[in-house]
Amino acid sequence: LRGELKRFDTLVRELALAHNPETPGWPALAEDPRAWNDFVRAHFSPPGNPDQEEVNSDPLMIGDRLALLNVSGLRIAGAPKRTATFDQRPICVERRCDEGATLGYIRLNAPVFSDSTSDAFFIRGQYASLAFSALIALLVSAAAAFLIARQILIPIKRLEAGAKTLASGDYSKRIDKDRTDELGDLIAHYNVLAETLARTSQAEREWISNTSHELQTPLAVLRAQIEALQDGVRQPNQETLAEMHAAQMRLSRLVQDLKILTYSRELGLVADLGCEDLVEIALEAVEIARPAFDAAKLEVECAFPETLPLSCDRARIAQVIDNLLQNVARYTDAPGKVRLRLWRADGFAHVSIDDTPPATPDDVLPRLFDRFFRAEGSRSRALGGSGLGLSVCKAIVEAHGGRITASQSELGGLNVTFTLPEKRP
Repeated sequence: LRGELKRFDTLVRELALAHNPETPGWPALAEDPRAWNDFVRAHFSPPGNPDQEEVNSDPLMIGDRLALLNVSGLRIAGAPKRTATFDQRPICVERRCDEGATLGYIRLNAPVFSDSTSDAFFIRGQYASLAFSALIALLVSAAAAFLIARQILIPIKRLEAGAKTLASGDYSKRIDKDRTDELGDLIAHYNVLAETLARTSQAEREWISNTSHELQTPLAVLRAQIEALQDGVRQPNQETLAEMHAAQMRLSRLVQDLKILTYSRELGLVADLGCEDLVEIALEAVEIARPAFDAAKLEVECAFPETLPLSCDRARIAQVIDNLLQNVARYTDAPGKVRLRLWRADGFAHVSIDDTPPATPDDVLPRLFDRFFRAEGSRSRALGGSGLGLSVCKAIVEAHGGRITASQSELGGLNVTFTLPEKRP
């Protein structure tokens, strides 16, 4: 209503000019209703109907809604009834509506639709347009929802099918990543999971196969010796018993190594922690390995500090150093040299073991710590190796929070270095 009243600027101005102070209240307009209608028609035209002759016939029904009021708010001319919703605008001299300058008001009622045929037709047209617009909006929304749902449901169904495939034990299926949103990231994670499960399954099969193979050799030796004794082919002399004992010890070592690797991810692998002197542990390991070094004609060189305190499991760290020294004695050509060094740096204790040729090929170095891996399988098995020694070393070192690496040695052979934190967190 307030917006409509702004259109009556000309009418308000002309009413102010037509006002006579000597006879206030526009008596000429009050005495003759036709005069009011003519006055309104002369100074106001409905929007969109500049040539309309009858105000009362305009679509906005201004003639039935507009009224002229005096200063007291009493009707002078125009619409006789006031609806529940209305607004009014003051008529002032030269648009100054200070106290005492108001001449009267024009009042505009809210429109009330009649039941005329034209009004009913207009309303039906509006309803039809609204219904058509709502139908178009519904169809567009349904189409958009279908496309969006299709874009979301298709990758979800592919992920569902992939999950069922993984659950059935088939890890070879991959999903094409053709999206860059969150679902695309989920597909990428699925592919990584499938690849990880495939590698784990393959490693498990290899682990079981290699374990069975390694256990078979000492068991076969023991069986052959026992059957030979039963058949009387061999006598239970010192030589036979020594061979049987060697096979049994190899089997025991293998079972112990398997046990360590099985528990490598459990806290129980490193259970007896204490403050130990790494120099003392290394010296004991060298003395234990010295007969093997002398038999293999290997010279031992040690470079130790006076002391190197360390928080560790003494038996496990001694096992690591012993395994590394035994590998050197087993695989280094005679005559040769072994260099064992210990030092402290950046809060870590460092242990390095170098030997002379033969050297390990560069492409083999990254796999030296894999379970059952042998750089030369026949030679390793002939010398009593199972391919688990370095894997055991890695498991023990990592259980202490350390790291072990292999590289080419300055002496021409292999260098194995491992680091241990001086104080465990």
